[in-house]
Amino acid sequence: MKDFWKAFGAELTELAVESSLPAGQYLWREGDPGNEVVFLVDGEMEVFHETSEGDGRVVLRTLGPGAVIGEIVGLDGGARSATVRALTGCAIRRLSIDSFRQLLRRRPDLMEDLFWQQTERVRSLTRQVTRHHHRAITDPLTQLYNFGFFRERLKLELDRAQATGDSVSLVMFDIDHFKHYNDTNGHQEGNVALVKVAETVKRTGRRGDIVARYGGEEFVALLYGATREEAFRFAESVRQAVEREAFAGGPAQPMGRVTVSGGVAAFPADAPDDEALIAAADANLYRAKAGGRNRVVAESLESPRA
Repeated sequence: MKDFWKAFGAELTELAVESSLPAGQYLWREGDPGNEVVFLVDGEMEVFHETSEGDGRVVLRTLGPGAVIGEIVGLDGGARSATVRALTGCAIRRLSIDSFRQLLRRRPDLMEDLFWQQTERVRSLTRQVTRHHHRAITDPLTQLYNFGFFRERLKLELDRAQATGDSVSLVMFDIDHFKHYNDTNGHQEGNVALVKVAETVKRTGRRGDIVARYGGEEFVALLYGATREEAFRFAESVRQAVEREAFAGGPAQPMGRVTVSGGVAAFPADAPDDEALIAAADANLYRAKAGGRNRVVAESLESPRA
């Protein structure tokens, strides 16, 4: 980062007021009036957003010697957009907004430096937002989408299908006798099995399908544009792939291997909305489990028992 204190040089020595900030003290809080620009001569500060509940914060960046703080507010006259706090004892120089603006009029070359610094901040924040969003919608164990994201997308896709007349199918999977697998092999191996099944479901699906961990040992696949028959073939491919997969402790399972059962439902034939579609797929999943497991049920379509 460019050392703006050195860039402004002697001009700042005359205009800016020297000050200090002890470790832990706030320079300003989000929403405070933007009445000055601060140059960090020595020490470290952090810039962060406080959560709405007031019980946490999201750190946006840390600042070191040479940083200029609050310059954007100084140009647009708005309120502080984030909170700034000293991480260590800091030596600073405070410059009033009016003096800062006058200085930039005399030194337009510094505007370009400020522009590039702000551009890098935006890029950094974009990367942070992308990472936070990914974590918010992803199951940390399987790396599939989580239940919350699936429910949001299901409603959106059904709204779209309602408007276009497209079909949408839903497939729910459940690992057979998973409690027995956990009890026999331990939760660590159970987690390994969950990840392997998740990878199999995702690998078998089409690009663009929404595959999520529904909860526990259950998974769900949202297949936009797929008919009931296409969804059944997908589910049957998953069932067969899991059946062929080698799992540690698989031979000790009641069926001699790790298997899954599946239930298929189609919109709008089986259900008028998202809640009913989930219930229809879940009902077919229950029929598959009750019918002997290691099978897929989609209304009258059923895969042969292994």
